[in-house]
Order: sequence, then structure tokens, then C-alpha cells
Amino acid sequence: MKNIITTIICLLTLTTFNAQEFTINSEKSTIEFNYIGEDAVGTINGVTGTIKFDPSDLSNSYFEGRANIATINTSNKTRDAHLNAPDYFNTKKYPEIIFKSESITLSDDKYVLSGQLTIKDISKGEKINFSFENGVFVGQCIIYSNDYEIHNRKKREDSKILIKISVPVL
Repeated sequence: MKNIITTIICLLTLTTFNAQEFTINSEKSTIEFNYIGEDAVGTINGVTGTIKFDPSDLSNSYFEGRANIATINTSNKTRDAHLNAPDYFNTKKYPEIIFKSESITLSDDKYVLSGQLTIKDISKGEKINFSFENGVFVGQCIIYSNDYEIHNRKKREDSKILIKISVPVL
């Protein structure tokens, strides 16, 4: 009997320290973007994926997110249709933006999520600074459209896109 109780206590202790798996609230998740060179702002909705997060053991945490690019909304239907066309996102061939984490660190009270961002089958290492408060993961990063062959500009700096991600969890 003593062995059974000890085993149960050990199992409960281990499960307490494992990363918590969160369910993403896809209906309320958004990716906001501001394409500086084009003076275009908009959103992509419906983030799905997997979040395992343990702030006391970041090495046991993992993020994978996907967003359906066809949900892009810049408040201009003509622009939105063009962004889905082959010379931009080519959503018929590449319907999703995908991010898979490789590591998570803590820096100046913010978490830094490092991983691979894939757009149009082009994967690049990116970093997302994020916080987790009141059941919402909020992140920010900068990417460049030239890196993903979305809309090449002569200067890489002119292809800067500011990204803000809001992912509520259930």
C-alpha cells in the first residue's frame, strides 16, 4: 500500500511540472500586420496549432502555429484578392503560414520564441517576443517580404513588415 501511495504522489508531482498544453481559441486569434513600404495594414485570422508552455521549464515548451492566408483582410477587397494571387502569397499553392518553435528563452521579462517561419515553402529563422497574461499569448516580431519572395523591393529594409500576434487560449 505504501508503494502505491508513493507511486501516485510521484506521478502527480511529475504531471504538475510538465508543460501545460493549451487549446487555441481560433475564432479570436489574430495576426495583425503593417507592411511599412506599402503603407498597408491588415489581419489574418483563425490561428490554429499546438501550444505547450511551462514558464518554469522553457526547454519543455513548444509552439506550432498555422494561419490560413486566405483570411487576409486589409479592408480593400481588390488588394486582398491580389495578395492571394501568385505574385504575392499564392494561396492556392501555399495556403498557410506556419511557425514551429525551436527554443524559448526569457529576456528582460519577455519570452523570446525562436523558430522556423514558413511562407510559400520558404523557411527562415525568426524570433517572436511574447508575453502571456490573462489567458492570451501576445507576440511581436519583424519580418521582411523579400525573405519570403512575397513582394520583392530593391532594398530589404523597404520590405519590412511589423507583426503583432494575439492568441487567446481556452
